[in-house]
Amino acid sequence: MAATLYLTPLVTASPSSITADRTKPKTIAMDTSPSGSLKNSKTMDELKQLHCSITKKGLNHRLSTMTELVAACAEMGTSESLDYARRAFELFSEGEETKGTLYMYNSLIRGYSAAGLGDEAISVYVQMVVIGIMPDKYTFPFALSGCAKVEAFSEGIQLHGAVVKMGLEEDLFIRNSLIHFYAECGELDDGQKVFDGMPERNVVSWTSLICGYARRELPKEAVSLFFEMVEAGIKPNSVTMVCVISACAKLSDRELGEKIFAYIGESGVKLNAFMVNALVDMYMKCGAIDAAKKLLDECSAKNLVLCNTMLSNYVRQGLARKALAIFNEMLRNGPQPDRVTLLSAISACSQLGDSLSGRGCHSYALRNALEGLENFSNAMIDMYMGCGKQEMACKIFNCMPNRTVVSWNSLIAGFIKNGDVESAWRIFNEMPESDLVSWNTMIGALVEESRYEEAIELFRGMQTKGIKADRVTMVGAASACGYLGAIDLAKWIHTYIQKHEIHCDLRLGTALVDMFARCGDPQSAMQVFNNMPRRDVSAWTAAIGAMAMDGNGERSMELFNEMLGQGVKPDGVVFVALLTACSHGRYVEQGQKLFNSMEELHGISPEIVHYGCMVDLLGRAGLLKEASDLIKSMPMEPNDVIWGSFLAACRTHRNIEMASFAAERVNELASEKSGIHVLLSNIYASAGKWTDVAKVRLHLKEKGINKVPGTSLIEVNGTIHEFISSDDSHPENGHISRMLQEINCRLRDVGHEPDLANVLLDVDEHEKEYFLSRHSEKLAIAFGLISTAQGMPIRVVKNLRICSDCHSFAKLVSQIYDREMVIRDNHRFHFFRRGLCSCGDYW
Repeated sequence: MAATLYLTPLVTASPSSITADRTKPKTIAMDTSPSGSLKNSKTMDELKQLHCSITKKGLNHRLSTMTELVAACAEMGTSESLDYARRAFELFSEGEETKGTLYMYNSLIRGYSAAGLGDEAISVYVQMVVIGIMPDKYTFPFALSGCAKVEAFSEGIQLHGAVVKMGLEEDLFIRNSLIHFYAECGELDDGQKVFDGMPERNVVSWTSLICGYARRELPKEAVSLFFEMVEAGIKPNSVTMVCVISACAKLSDRELGEKIFAYIGESGVKLNAFMVNALVDMYMKCGAIDAAKKLLDECSAKNLVLCNTMLSNYVRQGLARKALAIFNEMLRNGPQPDRVTLLSAISACSQLGDSLSGRGCHSYALRNALEGLENFSNAMIDMYMGCGKQEMACKIFNCMPNRTVVSWNSLIAGFIKNGDVESAWRIFNEMPESDLVSWNTMIGALVEESRYEEAIELFRGMQTKGIKADRVTMVGAASACGYLGAIDLAKWIHTYIQKHEIHCDLRLGTALVDMFARCGDPQSAMQVFNNMPRRDVSAWTAAIGAMAMDGNGERSMELFNEMLGQGVKPDGVVFVALLTACSHGRYVEQGQKLFNSMEELHGISPEIVHYGCMVDLLGRAGLLKEASDLIKSMPMEPNDVIWGSFLAACRTHRNIEMASFAAERVNELASEKSGIHVLLSNIYASAGKWTDVAKVRLHLKEKGINKVPGTSLIEVNGTIHEFISSDDSHPENGHISRMLQEINCRLRDVGHEPDLANVLLDVDEHEKEYFLSRHSEKLAIAFGLISTAQGMPIRVVKNLRICSDCHSFAKLVSQIYDREMVIRDNHRFHFFRRGLCSCGDYW
């Protein structure tokens, strides 16, 4: 509501009977009529009957009668009673010379404010000043309370102005009301100014500001102000204590919370149900579950609020079974669950995937008429989806009379949780109205499904529709961009974040480091990392990984030591990045020391992924026997990834005997994986064993397994182009073929001979040379040369390991055409500059 308040009332309505500093009219003689009993009415029915009796006796035109009626209705404080009073009052005023008294208006304003009907309270105030009744020092606290209830900031500011004009700003109650109003509206700086200007403060002054800070996510300021209050000699009340305990909960500071708890006992403040509830909540949020449970058990009267606090906190901490235990206890012994209880219980069922208990909650809600609210239906959709009961979730959704965007989002999130992205996508496109959560959910799902180009397209669609992205959006966009290796898009994303002042928290900062690293721009990755104000182990891991991708194993180790020096505890993931860096950098001895230090120094038991890194490290270095011995000594059964890594090393070092043994193990574990069989086929082909090649390929055909084709992506002018080996479907194929001919001529001129061993087909040399020239990365490089300006880097992302001939090809192209080239294969980055590669021909 945006009302214009009249700030300078001129006269009182009835000067003969009312003065500006009085809240009641002078006592008017009245008979001992039923009007004297109006204030004793307990229900609206009683009050209406009494009012009817008064009207029949002709007493309803008396000012005293109307005053009693308005006061009685205001005391009841219901929407019905207040509207009744206002209608009766307006009817009374229509035929009378007087327009009512200040006391009547104050009663109505107080009643509406107490009932939370702030707009109506403001309306009554406006009506009062329009007819010329001057407010007094009692009016403003009531009216300001109404403004606070509905956060009517503009109207409250006008009331503050009226207070100043009338010279009432020194009144303690009015100042307290102003602090409360500003705090409720989130304007704590204004509230602090009022507080600082007070010559005298009482417990309400301090408590209003403390609660304002605590509720507005400024818990440190709330606790600090509380200790100032204690030092000033002001004894807090129970409301103060509840607010400051809640602030400790938000800080997750158990020690501080217990100091406050101790103070309660020392100060003599009586521990009430609200304070116990706040303490239980504080202990739960600080992870002190036993202490919270002890408080709950010691509480003689377990009220509904307290039980709900325990339930919601158990759910928040993933302790769903404990939450359901409390819910079942409530069903047996009380208190009776309400909608808040059920929402927590349903969330617990969702966490457990317990559809049976979920149905029980649903039935209870139906029996007790608690199912009507929209948030309950949304929770039921989420629960049934979480339990894999999509049909039930859709049934509830279809029966909802009013589906809000939250309802649609619940359905989309449920489909995604069940791996049905296509249905989620369909629902998303059917939504009459979507919000940021809808877009973020879909972008995240597409990234999770490795549909990176679609995720980026959806992100671009957001921009077209004018929807402002947030941190969650940018994490999804950065992840998709990183996997695509699209450096131009990566730079645009970074600029977008800075331009729109999106807060770069730990998660987003880490995503940006990883994005730039995957796009082959380690310098930008490290720049983002160095600008991060705080770094956790994930951020350090991303930076170490960036250096590992760059082939800079030495810098990776330096970063690890810096991390340890700053007291950040390593985890298993960071050791994967470190061992990968050692593998790519040929640091065999350092890798072995790191592997041994995991358990000895850091208490981290190596998992199968770490053994895989070590097998890769030893295999790349040609230490096949050592790699084989390590596999035999593993405390767990080696998986197909371990044997696949060993098989790749056997191919590199042309050890057919060990390769055959490894292939047998892989076939036992993952006979359906094409990559392993193709690798074995390639090993046989390299050795000219075409009969064995034929057997492997026949096996693939019988199993219906298709070889994954080599593909390469290149970004040009913001568009990503995909090339498949030997494919000629690209619109620029003619220009690409001519460019390849030119490159091959210039390469022959400098003495380059194609490495035909990379063509693993039993064909003649001329055909081998043709197939070799049409590898996907060569097509992408040729397209890059004809599509980008001289001197611009060429960046290619390949889905398979780059072959030795393409590696030599790229080195020479970088030298002859004076182009920096970056190729990311499925093992590492290769940075080609002036005829050299960052990998040192070791990959």
